[in-house]
Amino acid sequence: MNYYDVFPRMVPADKSSEIRIRPCFEHAAFPAPERLKVYCVPVDGYYPDGTCRNYKWDETSRYPLHWEIEDGVLIVKGFFAGEQEQIITVEIAGDKDPSVKTVREFRVYSLKKDLYALRPFKGDFHIHTTRSDGRECPTYVAAHYRRHGFDFIAVTDHRTYEPSLEAIGFWKKFELDFQLFPGEEVHSPENPVHIINFGAKRSINELFRANEKKYRREVKAIQDKLPPMEPGLDTFPVAASEWVFERIRENGGLAVFCHPYWYATQNVICEALTSAIFLRRKFDAFELIGGFYKHQSRSNNFQVARWAEELSRGNRFPVVGLSDSHGTSHFEEGKEKTFTDSSDRDLFDWHFTIVFSEKNSVPSIAEAVRNFRSVAVCRYGGERPNLYGDFRMVKYADFLLREYFPIQKNICDPEGALMLAHLAGDPHAEPALNSLRNRTAVFREESFRKW
Repeated sequence: MNYYDVFPRMVPADKSSEIRIRPCFEHAAFPAPERLKVYCVPVDGYYPDGTCRNYKWDETSRYPLHWEIEDGVLIVKGFFAGEQEQIITVEIAGDKDPSVKTVREFRVYSLKKDLYALRPFKGDFHIHTTRSDGRECPTYVAAHYRRHGFDFIAVTDHRTYEPSLEAIGFWKKFELDFQLFPGEEVHSPENPVHIINFGAKRSINELFRANEKKYRREVKAIQDKLPPMEPGLDTFPVAASEWVFERIRENGGLAVFCHPYWYATQNVICEALTSAIFLRRKFDAFELIGGFYKHQSRSNNFQVARWAEELSRGNRFPVVGLSDSHGTSHFEEGKEKTFTDSSDRDLFDWHFTIVFSEKNSVPSIAEAVRNFRSVAVCRYGGERPNLYGDFRMVKYADFLLREYFPIQKNICDPEGALMLAHLAGDPHAEPALNSLRNRTAVFREESFRKW
């Protein structure tokens, strides 16, 4: 639990803003004003007077703020320059010895107009359940994700779209501020490439199942127009992948090229096919980070290195971080182990995407990802994050992972716990769940609210 409420946490860059810092507990209260000194340290060194910090770490690297205490709340007013993290620092002189000082720091982020108009959403859209090869049912998976502060997910079982609709339908009546979107993992005939359909209005797997002759005819037409490729490469999977990418987009979804360096004893697809898909760049986003097992860090390393190499060649494309989860909790049976508790699995909540979007909706999220407003997160051990995306987005996401999303997780945790209780048959869960409605939405908007 945080000792202080800080609102807003995001402010417009190069404008004056008012921030309210409210102690939540008696022991966190601010002392008498005469013992306080309040100033700001701009992390990137941009100052309100237009100057920049130049190798200075002393008192000249900070600037004073206008402030007052009203009913125990510290009200800070200042001009926050540039797009950067801002450290509002409160120095407290000792009661008996003024030379002994303690420091409390409160961090906010000043954003340029385009990013300030958007909202951060945490999501995952490569998730398997018992409807394919996962270990838990769709409704349970959704509830467990909510406990960890996710704003949206899509169940994407192998070759089937219905499980995502099952989760949506079950939780729809609660009107949660947690969006469940349709999806599936697409495996088209004679195509080893794994592709995520996030949010399309219909199943792509069903399209080719309903009329495989048409699928093959249309893929052949694409194949015939392909330029010469690496000798020995069967170009049918290249064309088939492009057929899937296009069908996803036609139906309003986001097409994600998945884990080319995932391996068992060999990579899931050959290097020539991987290179052809990267070269032609017909997908919407690349699953840069993911994996259900710890040994798949090798796959992630290769994918990050390949992404960097493609960037150096001028081939820039959006990236996402997805879990490829096959279980959120320790529930599996085997000869050696039987887990029956609901504690988190290793890697759960370690891989995900932060999207900066106007709304928590498929069209808005897809638009944001396509326009490079997504960050792939790899947080091994659930603590130390590695972030991938455009530098501007990564800096902002790093701040949010420290200062925003942990608070959101605390708000979402009881909601997700009640979702699980409802699934388990607790008759008191539903009314309690209804009482928590919109708490995350309020927190999100207050984090940007102008006073």
